[in-house]
Amino acid sequence: MNYFLNHTRFILAFLFISWSVNAQVALPTFQGVQSVSESALYSFSSHTFTNCGATGRNGPTLSNCTSAYSPSWSDNTNYFNVPSNAGIQYWTVPIGGTYTIEVWGAEGTDSGSNGSGNGGRGVKMKGNFSLTNGQILKIIVGQVGIQAPYESGGGGGSYVYSDASDSYPLIAAGGGGGGGRSLNATDGLTGTSGSSGTGSDAGSGGSNGNGGNRNGHGSYAGAAGAGWLTDGEDGIDARNATYMATSGGHAPRNDGTGGDNNVIVHNPDGGFGGGGAGRGYNWAGGGGGGGYSGGGAGASGSYGGGGGGGGSYNSGSNKYDSSTLGYNTSDGKVVITIN
Repeated sequence: MNYFLNHTRFILAFLFISWSVNAQVALPTFQGVQSVSESALYSFSSHTFTNCGATGRNGPTLSNCTSAYSPSWSDNTNYFNVPSNAGIQYWTVPIGGTYTIEVWGAEGTDSGSNGSGNGGRGVKMKGNFSLTNGQILKIIVGQVGIQAPYESGGGGGSYVYSDASDSYPLIAAGGGGGGGRSLNATDGLTGTSGSSGTGSDAGSGGSNGNGGNRNGHGSYAGAAGAGWLTDGEDGIDARNATYMATSGGHAPRNDGTGGDNNVIVHNPDGGFGGGGAGRGYNWAGGGGGGGYSGGGAGASGSYGGGGGGGGSYNSGSNKYDSSTLGYNTSDGKVVITIN
């Protein structure tokens, strides 16, 4: 009997100790899977950012965009703003997660009534990105280049980035070159470099995030498109140097405006997003498109070449580009969707 009682006490003691140990181990394991859900700043599923009706070398104002957009958050400058009405849209990420971002560069447009060159098309780029609650994204939506009788300005590139001082944007889509007097422009490129303009003395496209170049000789030349890092090279007009003094497209860090031809009558400015200006009169070419790297200016001379298209960039995952998405033939846009 004593043996049986002792043996029973031993088994009970063993079970109690085992239960105590397991309970102590299980408790922190159970607590470890508990989490507090992150609170969204506002409700969001998807939004399309546009040029909000703006045209030419300057982007939209805050008033333009609040009139064009319907979500309630777009009326709250803590979540959406266009500082100084300078055209660059600031959007605050509402909650951390994976987002799909699609960007379209703008087209360059055809040359006008005295020309026959077609403008280049804008690129479409798409990818997935990990964004954080409260992160501010800056958005440039490229605008179509302005048409003149002989040639047109280059289309602006579209960009999404965290800070203009960063080495790379999140994603950028190149704009098409402006149509020349006689020769077609080139489309924006899905690779990072911009393309040269068309014609024998056309300017070369930029590379590694730099603006494009005008042609290397002649007295008249259109201007090049901007890249992510630097402006496009200004064009030249032997009759009046001030006409083309500010004609190269501006990089995002330099306000992202299109090139200014400065001619009152025939004024083919580049589109917002760094498009380069065309020369604006007979005998010279169209402007280069803006993008991650800028497009070169179209050739001068009687042929009047089209501008080169801007390059593109995508740092996201699950990438797509114009090889499957097609090309854009209007102003650009940016679509952001939470996954």
